[in-house]
Amino acid sequence: MNDIILSTQNGEPVASSRDVAKRFGKEHNHVLRDIKALEEGVSKNGQTPMFFKSEYTHPQNHQKYPMYLMNRDGFSLLAMGFTGKEAVQWKLKYIEAFNQMEKQLAAQHKEQQAVQDANIQSAIDRVIEARKKLDENTAFLDECRKNREDSKAKYMQVKALCGEFKAIYGQHCDTVRTMENVVRGSQSYLTSAIDSLTIVAKGYPFYAALMDSLLDGLPAKKKEE
Repeated sequence: MNDIILSTQNGEPVASSRDVAKRFGKEHNHVLRDIKALEEGVSKNGQTPMFFKSEYTHPQNHQKYPMYLMNRDGFSLLAMGFTGKEAVQWKLKYIEAFNQMEKQLAAQHKEQQAVQDANIQSAIDRVIEARKKLDENTAFLDECRKNREDSKAKYMQVKALCGEFKAIYGQHCDTVRTMENVVRGSQSYLTSAIDSLTIVAKGYPFYAALMDSLLDGLPAKKKEE
């Protein structure tokens, strides 16, 4: 590309006051002075920050000195007063550097968003699967409990066949206990799935509505676990 050096700040490309001073043949302390004056004006007008205080370590004495980082708008505002043939050439190079960096950041953001979307969808699928399994196991547990109560009623009413119905009632009790453990396991799996979804999706605008949709019908205690 060219020999312009940019970095990133708050997700946008920025140039350093040191590099700008070097390219345009300026004293760095003069550039710092101009930036401070511009910064005051920007602040008074309530504009979005364009300049960011920073520092660098001198390679010889290893002391730290102040410098600024500036985004495209900050650079444009600062370089507006730079004149001369070489100044125009460096302005064009900086514009190209900002354009290229912004394209790279946009491409990276797109890739990161694709990965994020895939992770969220995977987490959503896991919650849906866990919710479905919990509903199925809970419904079967309810059926087992009903069967247990029915067999208990018959055991209590039919004395002549009490041994047979007692055995049936015992089997239903065992089934209910087994299914209660299964349902608790399903609830734990759903809680784990919800936690995973929260990690990858919390903070997104759709998060609250998504969780309400996925957990609709569950007791409040289950939702909070």
